[in-house]
Amino acid sequence: MVMEPLLPLKKLQLPSGTVGPEAIAFDILGNGPYTSVADGRVLKYQGPRIGFTDFATTSPLRTKEVCDGKNDPNLLIKCGRPLGLGFYYRSGDLYIADINYGLLVVGRNGGPARQLATGIDGNPFAFTNAVDIDQLYGVVYFTDSGPIFRATSNITLLLESKDTTGRLFKYDIRTNRVTLLLSGLAGPAGVAVSLDGSYVLVTELIANRIKRFWVRGTKANTAEVFTNLNGYPDNIKRTILGDYFVAVNIVNNQSMTPPKFSFAQRINVLGNVIVSLNLSAQYRDSISEVQEQFGRLYIGSLKEDFVGVYGV
Repeated sequence: MVMEPLLPLKKLQLPSGTVGPEAIAFDILGNGPYTSVADGRVLKYQGPRIGFTDFATTSPLRTKEVCDGKNDPNLLIKCGRPLGLGFYYRSGDLYIADINYGLLVVGRNGGPARQLATGIDGNPFAFTNAVDIDQLYGVVYFTDSGPIFRATSNITLLLESKDTTGRLFKYDIRTNRVTLLLSGLAGPAGVAVSLDGSYVLVTELIANRIKRFWVRGTKANTAEVFTNLNGYPDNIKRTILGDYFVAVNIVNNQSMTPPKFSFAQRINVLGNVIVSLNLSAQYRDSISEVQEQFGRLYIGSLKEDFVGVYGV
């Protein structure tokens, strides 16, 4: 069911010059949203009077003077570029995926994040992207989207590449061990663990689908297509009820250029789209994440200067 927004979109404005609130997270107390932005910071929303404040950074080379408010690809090493975010509620730690710096963690008080993994078996990650935490078993699932994402951010080139070098990993919080779970993925952009921890969903942006990897049970260590989509999916987030919100963008099939259409799609455990909220009028380019919290939808993007809130 396609719906048009019935309420206005509220905008939580980022600090001056700051863009690209790609991912969103809330801590165990519901504080936030926390968001990862293009200038290398993770920001925390402190309410309408204070707005967003600095919470964490991923690059040891970062300085506020050089990096704050910048969106320069040439500064990715210097400033960092955090993408995926996920809290482990038991410890209060925030796990962060950074394009260049791999998987990192920062404590509940924030500050410089500590590197946990930059590769596996001597081979570095190419483009660390999404993160989700299995709260029951203490496992961090994260994706490496593949070198094609480092080579270009042009969605046309990405879709035409048919690249399948993406991978899904897990990091065991107790043992500090990284394990490769699945390779041959077509642009794994988002990851979400099921409510009972039995499987993990991975969005394949280039293949326009979501894949399911079974972690436990009789199908453990096998993968299958969970659902096919009519657009390219970015991040996926589980709701409190156990279904999922996916950020889905559609490009004009003939020209592969704008107009683009952006949807917040709710998908049930059977892989069926049960709600498709059209956000194209509110977002000029695309959306990167949709997360439900306290009955509201918090919406991330790669180019806007605000976090969108729908349903207030």
